[in-house]
Amino acid sequence: MEHPISSFIVEYFNWVFLGVLALNLFQRRRGKEAHNKRFATLYIAIFVFLIYTFANSIVYFKWSEWLLLPFGVVTLTAGVLLRKWVFPFRFRCPSCEKTLSFEQIIYRDSNFCDDCTPAVEPPAGDEGQSVDSTAEDRDTGIAGRLSRGLSGLFRRR
Repeated sequence: MEHPISSFIVEYFNWVFLGVLALNLFQRRRGKEAHNKRFATLYIAIFVFLIYTFANSIVYFKWSEWLLLPFGVVTLTAGVLLRKWVFPFRFRCPSCEKTLSFEQIIYRDSNFCDDCTPAVEPPAGDEGQSVDSTAEDRDTGIAGRLSRGLSGLFRRR
């Protein structure tokens, strides 16, 4: 084995890359609730893919394995400089220091526990209006009309 570290990265980092992308797909189900953290997992996947590609190049072109060191330092420096976007995951609530659950760490952009999450107030307006009428008032464009038309196709009868 000529390149033990690069060969290890080439052999196993594709699974790490696929795992991070699978996590990103699971986060997508949460919609706007995990928007920033979904992009963070995408950035992490890009970093993993860059390391995988560089290690693959070292093995393929039979370069010195010492080239991984400066590339790793550059990648780590970029991750540290961009940590606000690359690693927004917090393990403790910022207000009460309570340990967050796995779901709160991965899926919530707010990083607050259930007790500290600010209560969302309903929008001010008429209490008598139904939810459907306000949604129809908002969706007056072509996309809104199209989505209302397509949603009628998939209603259960």
